[in-house]
Amino acid sequence: MSNIKGSVKNIRTEKNTCMNCTKKERSMLKELSYNELETLENNRLVVDYRKGEIICKEGTLPIGLLCLNEGKVKITRKAHNGIEQIVSLKKPVNFINLRDVINDEPYKTSAVSLDDSSVCVIEQDNFLKVINHNPDLSLKIIHSLAKELDEADTRFANMTQKHLRARLTDALLLLYDMYGTLPDGKTLNCTMKRAELAAMSNMTTANVIRTLSGFEKEKLVRLIKKQIKIIDIKRMKQASNAS
Repeated sequence: MSNIKGSVKNIRTEKNTCMNCTKKERSMLKELSYNELETLENNRLVVDYRKGEIICKEGTLPIGLLCLNEGKVKITRKAHNGIEQIVSLKKPVNFINLRDVINDEPYKTSAVSLDDSSVCVIEQDNFLKVINHNPDLSLKIIHSLAKELDEADTRFANMTQKHLRARLTDALLLLYDMYGTLPDGKTLNCTMKRAELAAMSNMTTANVIRTLSGFEKEKLVRLIKKQIKIIDIKRMKQASNAS
């Protein structure tokens, strides 16, 4: 893990361990034995990232298994024309770029913090040791990766087949489902730049701005600076299906 310490910053001391972590109840790791969790805990680090900081970069080698402890993260990929695409979103306690860690290959995508976040970095060898001796966990990981692939296929098809209005609607509904809302029950609990919404929707920033303005005129959403309030979730879902 010494090479990890040399490649990341903002490492902090964490009193909680994998063994007593309450968040693991929402993770694939929740049924691991104490000894297995102890293996993952060995040399584990917790790293803090500010909003906009890169957690891992496309093309670099994995530094370990990354588990999002707090915050929100976007997974991005550079298209052949150099334009950034947002291919998925992560929330606690999702793993980040799990496939690349298992394959021991350079990251296929980058991970960027959408707000102040913290990530648990589990030593790669320790993680592989646990899954090699735990067929149930291996099966869960296979199912998880298959689900991610299915969701990616669906999103790609929607971004190429749906019209602009439905694409942006899908992006807003994804944020709604992934991160929920503020206490008012309508304002998305995640602020994204218009360019980021474009990167999620395979649209230009200008088209996003124009489509959002149309949504506001139709009283589907209300725009308050960078915040977006969904006024009529039922009609938004109908707009998504009207492709």
